[in-house]
Amino acid sequence: MSKLIVVFGGTGTQGGSVISAFLKDPNWKIRTITRDVTKLQSLALQEKGVEVVQGDIGNVDSLVAAVQGANAVYGVTDFWGPFFNPATQKQLAPGQTINKHCYELEVQQGKNIVDAVATIADTTLEVFVWSSLADVAKLSSGKYTWVYHFDSKAHVYDYIKEAYPNLAKKTSTYRPGQYAENWLSAGPFAPHKAEDGVYEQISNVGEEVIHPWTDTRGDTGKFVRALTQTSPEKHLMGVSQTLSYGDYLKIWGEVNGVPTRYVKITQEQFYGLLPSAAAKEFDEMNAFIAEFGYYGGEPGLLSPSDLKLDEQPITAKEWIKAQDWSKILK
Repeated sequence: MSKLIVVFGGTGTQGGSVISAFLKDPNWKIRTITRDVTKLQSLALQEKGVEVVQGDIGNVDSLVAAVQGANAVYGVTDFWGPFFNPATQKQLAPGQTINKHCYELEVQQGKNIVDAVATIADTTLEVFVWSSLADVAKLSSGKYTWVYHFDSKAHVYDYIKEAYPNLAKKTSTYRPGQYAENWLSAGPFAPHKAEDGVYEQISNVGEEVIHPWTDTRGDTGKFVRALTQTSPEKHLMGVSQTLSYGDYLKIWGEVNGVPTRYVKITQEQFYGLLPSAAAKEFDEMNAFIAEFGYYGGEPGLLSPSDLKLDEQPITAKEWIKAQDWSKILK
């Protein structure tokens, strides 16, 4: 008998990767949830055999209906979509920063997913995989409090443990590293050609800082599938490869046959490259990673090698070779 996995965010990067991984196994049926079942991404998924149902992440009742009968659920939320949407500015409360607004919105959406999944915790559900990140404020003992896009996801996991102990016993977390594809859309922080012909990457942290990197599109599904094949209450660092910023840039240059240079810029220069709200968010994230590590030294986290993967993660070199860098290599 086939099992059913319900994937939130099926038209997004993480959810799409999970769907791709499970499409390879005929023993699983896949259902995903979207507000608009008629959009092109939804129709494309239906053509692949995915059941696409209507649901609104802001409406718990619609999510309850969508998860019924599921043996596994993958939950993920999006901080940056609303953050960079100009319409979000109109939703801010007086004196509220967009960072705090998007944090509160993401936490509420996460709670809505959890409330829905909790309705099947004692029936069909075998495992709930929550896409989470480090609780930066907690792990830094309150030193860094502006990494809202990390803390929001961690606080949803706290909600699972506090509100639904039975669901917590069936919950695992997937902790993605930094997205490999960020360089393809990172603007001033992607390599760029300097006047002397050398491709520079700039950042406000040193090139020795360790960077857990994830091929989000290719490897997320491998990691999540492995979590569904083992007992729950596992917490996986979903990392394709761990490299320093400097080493990653060096590999990029070697693959593309161009000279590279890593340049550490000042805080003033860093803040001049981004809107202030985004600059503070990324500045504190970088400072946290440099001081405490990307995962903050949290105990009990597993590496991919601790689980049985159907396919091994891609290496940074392999991933870089497979990308189109023509917009950067000008």
